[in-house]
Amino acid sequence: MSHIDKLDTFEVACKHFLGDFSNFKNLISTQVQSLGGLDWSFDKGSTKVCSADEKGLKKRCKVGVAYRLQVELSQVDAETIWTEFSRFWGATTLNQLERVYSNEELGRYRFIANNSIGDEITCDIYLPNEWNIPQLNMLGCISARYRKADIQEV
Repeated sequence: MSHIDKLDTFEVACKHFLGDFSNFKNLISTQVQSLGGLDWSFDKGSTKVCSADEKGLKKRCKVGVAYRLQVELSQVDAETIWTEFSRFWGATTLNQLERVYSNEELGRYRFIANNSIGDEITCDIYLPNEWNIPQLNMLGCISARYRKADIQEV
């Protein structure tokens, strides 16, 4: 195995990902008045172990990392969050950005940031109306990587 970037180990990728995720949550909490001072629910997710490769090593991934909030947001708030989302994640390794417009007429917004190796953050905003329970959900996953210990053994 050739030189491996430090961000390629599972532990380091998790640390960076969780730090960025928390920083983004804090950023939008200061930029969107409706989010100020609210108590987000956080789920640290779970680590899954992949089947062994030809060398007998198993990569790990982390899924289900989430910040959730039941909150009534406005269209303006959703646009502000998109602006901050694209600016913040565009400056990280998750800089492939997408906005799914297809359900916005129903008051449902979805923003996605990911990268070529499969790390991803999705941000779903449901505005208050007869079809939606108003909320903001952000879900993240860290794609499969080797642990530091596995790489050092090779």
